[in-house]
Amino acid sequence: MGEMTDDDVMRLRLQQVASYRQVCTLVRAGAGHTLINAALIGGLTYFQYTRFGPHPFLLVNAAFALGELLVGLWKKARPTIDAVLVDGLVVGGFGLWVLGRQLLVWQAGGRVFPFSVVFGVWMLFDAVRTLRAYGDLRRLFPVRPSRAQLAWFDDLAAETRAADPREDDRALDLPTQPHWKGQLLGSTAFLVAARGEEVWVAGPGSLEIDRHPEDAGTGRRPAALRVNGVEYPEFPLDDASWDNYRTWAEANARAGRPAGEP
Repeated sequence: MGEMTDDDVMRLRLQQVASYRQVCTLVRAGAGHTLINAALIGGLTYFQYTRFGPHPFLLVNAAFALGELLVGLWKKARPTIDAVLVDGLVVGGFGLWVLGRQLLVWQAGGRVFPFSVVFGVWMLFDAVRTLRAYGDLRRLFPVRPSRAQLAWFDDLAAETRAADPREDDRALDLPTQPHWKGQLLGSTAFLVAARGEEVWVAGPGSLEIDRHPEDAGTGRRPAALRVNGVEYPEFPLDDASWDNYRTWAEANARAGRPAGEP
């Protein structure tokens, strides 16, 4: 196996950061579930307040509700896999707190509330599921991208979306479904969805664009895009993007990176 080049390292780093960004998107999507848990804990606390009046144990309930609310907002505003861990700990702690109180009531000969038992068990199951998900994510990302790397990636994505192929010979505008914007960086092709969080990182042989040879005078000819083996619907490709792609592909071919090489 040959040594990794600087372009290989950049592709690997871009792919790692892109994968982590996708995980962060999933964490953000799970914020709704966390906020629902916060509402349920808060609702239970309010019900117990109306039934039993002010009591010190309600302060603990309220603290758990507030904690889950803050975790939900954390997931929404700045998603990270650490938020998944904290979510599992908060929900698990509340489940143990509820079940522990019911156990003490039962030992004292008091009335056990079945709803509280079911609710506590459900919270524990939810916590176990969340903590397992966190463990899986930790195994996938033993070393996570730094904030500087995430900021660099976001800046590159914004720069790519704003680039105009007519003014930048590294830029691509590929209006297929979804609409992709791209930058050709050495032997690396970096594509981002014009809208959304989707990203492709590809090498010379993993990005293929074929354009119809005939021009109807519009400066745009039908073209087909294939990235990492995934094919996209035919779309009209402008001359500037085509010229940029051809120059990039030919330069990499001369450098000994033939089609089919990642």
